[in-house]
Amino acid sequence: MTRTPVRTDDEAVVERAIELLRAADLGLTGLDENGRRLAALLRSVAGGPSPAEPPSTVAAPGATGITDVTDVTDELPCVVREWARAMGVTEAAFRADRRAFLRGDLAGVELCPRALVRAAVARLRGLAALPESHRLSLVWTRDRPSVTFPVRIPDRSAVALPDRPAPLCAQYVHHELGHAMELAWRSPGLPLAERWRRPPVIAEWGALVVETLGLSAAWLASLGVPADTAERVAAHCRYEDRYTRALAALILRCAARPERLEEEVARTSGDLIDPRHVREETERAGYWSAVFEGHALADRTVAGFTERWGECWWGEPGSWRELREQLTAGPAGLSSNGPVR
Repeated sequence: MTRTPVRTDDEAVVERAIELLRAADLGLTGLDENGRRLAALLRSVAGGPSPAEPPSTVAAPGATGITDVTDVTDELPCVVREWARAMGVTEAAFRADRRAFLRGDLAGVELCPRALVRAAVARLRGLAALPESHRLSLVWTRDRPSVTFPVRIPDRSAVALPDRPAPLCAQYVHHELGHAMELAWRSPGLPLAERWRRPPVIAEWGALVVETLGLSAAWLASLGVPADTAERVAAHCRYEDRYTRALAALILRCAARPERLEEEVARTSGDLIDPRHVREETERAGYWSAVFEGHALADRTVAGFTERWGECWWGEPGSWRELREQLTAGPAGLSSNGPVR
């Protein structure tokens, strides 16, 4: 059967649908009533319920504390400065186009996300990390944020990824595969609606453990990425990891005291970060809290794996079995098999 080529306007519709689902899930205030209704319709088609309640606004993550948030926030300008120097550009490049800087458009190296997905999925299946029975439906977008969500078809997840050949794809490809793995590991008898509801900390914890693979030149080289490219891509993603942690901490501090947001952003980052961007992100402080706490849990998990199996812990099937057990049990009584009670 001849496959009908995907038109540009079809791709735009898919991207808009993903954008609506993300906005509805995150409870962003800019989404109007028509947008919320359309998002609910799209979700119902995919087999998911309407959000039970908007994400909570959390001032600071419970697993770490406000002191840790403060310490990480203060690293933000240092990270950008070191990162710019490593890329051979000035800090002005960050100010001129933050998104291009973060993607690695100026890093002088490219990585094909489609090839990376093929290689990573095959390797993870070989390690029994991603079950053979769980299929992935890939949606390639031009430049939308990546996202993973369950669909009505059993044992299947949808993964939307940008197809830009940028170094940062090593980070978000592995992050989304981590989300897909967490979905695949959940109870097969879970009601369809509950597949859309899982504790954010659990989801981010597992995804951030898998995301660390994109920070490892050895892992990328094992997927067939040339050694020099693997080193440069991994280094870029390690800077991005430090930056994201610091930005998350800044957002949480500003969410706790919104009346001092501009003052806090200026004190922390000078003119590196636009206060309007931080204020927009405080609308989903619950998400950033989950990211911050997920990083803390992922760090402990990876440290334990490294102590037991060495730097290449990811090559041991036992590490993935243990990760599955940890995610199923969850921290502090949370369970990945259903909503928080």
